[in-house]
Amino acid sequence: MKQGALWKRYLLSQARFYGILDLSYVDPLHAVNFVQKLVEGKVDILQLRAKTFNKKELLKLSLEIKPLLAEKDILFIINDHPDVALESRADGVHLGQEDMPVPEARTLLGDDFLIGKSTHSVEQAEQAASEQTDYIAFGPIFKTPTKPDYSPVGLTFIPLVRERIKKPVFFIGGINKENISEVLSAGADRVVMVSALLKAADIPAFCQQIRNLLSIKGLWV
Repeated sequence: MKQGALWKRYLLSQARFYGILDLSYVDPLHAVNFVQKLVEGKVDILQLRAKTFNKKELLKLSLEIKPLLAEKDILFIINDHPDVALESRADGVHLGQEDMPVPEARTLLGDDFLIGKSTHSVEQAEQAASEQTDYIAFGPIFKTPTKPDYSPVGLTFIPLVRERIKKPVFFIGGINKENISEVLSAGADRVVMVSALLKAADIPAFCQQIRNLLSIKGLWV
């Protein structure tokens, strides 16, 4: 395994705050500006999610974003498309339950890339953790406009997932500044934000507030 891959996995092991640049909330013309704000706010991971983009458009934007993260120790993840992650030299890909199977993605990407997977039940989380994933996302914890068709799993399963899954678990879905303390109190140590993050009036300041809340819980040293 190359040093680059080792460094990616080290950064993943330290990552607590995962931001998603979802282009259903952000005008693509302003995407770079949002990335700059997220970099200033020091998210640990930045995922590009563009469900309505074709792969050519997604690759073009990925290649514009990648240099903005250079030497920032922010992991860059592409949603859904391992081939775009490969071509853009992103740090990894995030797969949903309906996307390319993890073993196939791992064969395509090799060991140099990170692979994350979305899960919506304890059973799915355990299955994903048994595959060649590097991390999983678990949720939605609360009802979320990002995925309105998904029923929230609630706070109850957080400690169980933390107990059973030894890989990094990022809790996602409707998490915002008002309810993050509940999520952390339930046992979460890593969170993902989408709409609350992208709609913040001052994104860098919002990021710092969230990082402070995580820090209070002793999650950063």
